[in-house]
Amino acid sequence: MVSPMLIQGTGGSKFFWNVDANVGAASPNNTDDVQLVQFGYFFKANAAATPPEIRPILAQVKVGIPCTGLEDDPLVKAIRAHQRTRAGTQDGHVSVIKTSNGVYFDATGGHAFMLISIVNNLFDAMPADFPRIDKHPQCPAALKATILASMNR
Repeated sequence: MVSPMLIQGTGGSKFFWNVDANVGAASPNNTDDVQLVQFGYFFKANAAATPPEIRPILAQVKVGIPCTGLEDDPLVKAIRAHQRTRAGTQDGHVSVIKTSNGVYFDATGGHAFMLISIVNNLFDAMPADFPRIDKHPQCPAALKATILASMNR
């Protein structure tokens, strides 16, 4: 289940949405976790900073469609393309963000978790509403319900 988290850094706390389990290749692919990643790629497909060679791959991701975890799934292809541009871990899935003393780097120690980048796309696209991504008209139903439930805790 998608959940809120605060990451403590040198500049203070920063809010992120985190997934409960990995998303993508050979992963659990929980519905709202998948929808969070898909929603981030929805915005990344047209972001100015997105490398042009991966935009068509990201554009194939349809928000709200289940992810099979197989190599021919559009979300798995998008994750792999995104990973290639980052030159870090290339395992075909987006990992749960785990922190230790405010550090939020993947197992290589040199790259921030992919989900940080994906959630930043949501922030960049909706700065006035973030973290209330449920307010966007394209926010899929399961993700919207999870966001609303987390706001009521």
